[in-house]
Amino acid sequence: MQDEVSSLIEKAQQHDEQAMEDLLHLFKPKVIAISREYFLIGADVDDLIQEGMIGLYKAINIYDKTKNKNFSAFASLCIHRQLQTAVKNANRIKNAPLNSYLPINYYGGIGQDDEKYGRFVIVDDNSDFEKEYIDKELNAIVISKVKNLLTEQQFEMLKMFLNGVNYVTMAEHFDISTKQVDNTLQAIKRKLHSIKGEI
Repeated sequence: MQDEVSSLIEKAQQHDEQAMEDLLHLFKPKVIAISREYFLIGADVDDLIQEGMIGLYKAINIYDKTKNKNFSAFASLCIHRQLQTAVKNANRIKNAPLNSYLPINYYGGIGQDDEKYGRFVIVDDNSDFEKEYIDKELNAIVISKVKNLLTEQQFEMLKMFLNGVNYVTMAEHFDISTKQVDNTLQAIKRKLHSIKGEI
């Protein structure tokens, strides 16, 4: 299998479109699995998968078997990096209309006081005083709607997720399985998606 993959990579790096297509198809299940670990408010699953596929495409193009013997592990790293970059970039979107996307950053950490723990900020590095005030008001509206929409446990899990807490830690914290964590986050995403046109 590894030899077959290596052969396809060599061909793809020499601009063989069929080899590239075969590799993208072969590793798409990995992309889908990794994409499920990420969460973007207002984004569809397909958006995350598309970002993951970009990461896979980059991995194929820059892979060097003399430095990384296991392409699958290298591809996973590239996919994760692409998705992490997508999340960071989404949080930095400037002047994005709230009815099409919610560019929300979370600041604060586990164990900090509730005020900091629940503080979300819409990012706009170029905002003036008036706009900053408006953004604060919008954030208050967003938080209010999200709190009303989610159960207490769901809201706490969302905050943990946005703070970078992994599935295993969340599962231990709530005394549930990682599968239940994933199911809950997917349910949260569907709920948030349902109200994105209201704020």
